[in-house]
Amino acid sequence: MKRHSGEEIMQLFTEVAPYLNEIFVEDVGISVIKDEVYSAYVPGKSFDLGLKAGEPMKGQVSEQCIKTGSRVIRLITREQSAFDIPYIACAYPVKDENNTIGCVITTQAIVNQEKIRTIANDLVASSEEFTASMEELAAGAQALAAVCNELGQVSSGLTDTIRQTDEIVAFIRNISNQTNLLGLNAAIEAARVGEAGRGFSVVAEEVRKLATVSAESVKNINASLTKIQGSIALMNDKVVAIDKTVQIQETSISEMAYTSQGLATMASELSGVSDSMIHGVK
Repeated sequence: MKRHSGEEIMQLFTEVAPYLNEIFVEDVGISVIKDEVYSAYVPGKSFDLGLKAGEPMKGQVSEQCIKTGSRVIRLITREQSAFDIPYIACAYPVKDENNTIGCVITTQAIVNQEKIRTIANDLVASSEEFTASMEELAAGAQALAAVCNELGQVSSGLTDTIRQTDEIVAFIRNISNQTNLLGLNAAIEAARVGEAGRGFSVVAEEVRKLATVSAESVKNINASLTKIQGSIALMNDKVVAIDKTVQIQETSISEMAYTSQGLATMASELSGVSDSMIHGVK
């Protein structure tokens, strides 16, 4: 098989350069440089470096490739670019014996890759913020659950206190009944002894009045305690309902946090892929 010289290879690349652009799936521009002059340039489908055959070569990639005689791959930022376009350049040297007489360069715009990287980085940041928010919500739900538990304990304590109050009220009611009965018996005895028991009769009447007032007070206290018991029972129901809601929220928050972590992982992988697309070529 015939071995082509470096000059022949340069000529072949110059001739086939217009076809190479159509072979690549990616949007790639082709430059052929011989003796530090462009012998061919085919722009990419979506970008054009504005080069023309016969112009002197530009850029550090071609200079380094020809100087070192080695393949050079580099990400060229907009600030570094001699063409005001960010791109990835791959320069392959063409040698005639041991002398580098030129190079073939492929250039690929990285606008889409940069967009992917930006979106991926934004997605990572958003996922991290979302995860942090979920953690705060979870902490808030746990705090609310603790408050509900404390309210339940307070409610239970109030119920016990009211039960004890009921016992005291029953005791007072019993005293009132006994006092009323005592006043009635005293009145009967005062009436039986006639004029001599008139003063005792007045005392007996006052005792009966006191018993009546006490009985009415006990009735009012009972009504108030009944209302309080109803309010406490309602509060208990609300606390139980809130506690159930908090438990459901905690489960939902945990699931959302888990999903967010998975999203952050995928975003990180996407960011890594985009970085590899831009930086990872060896």
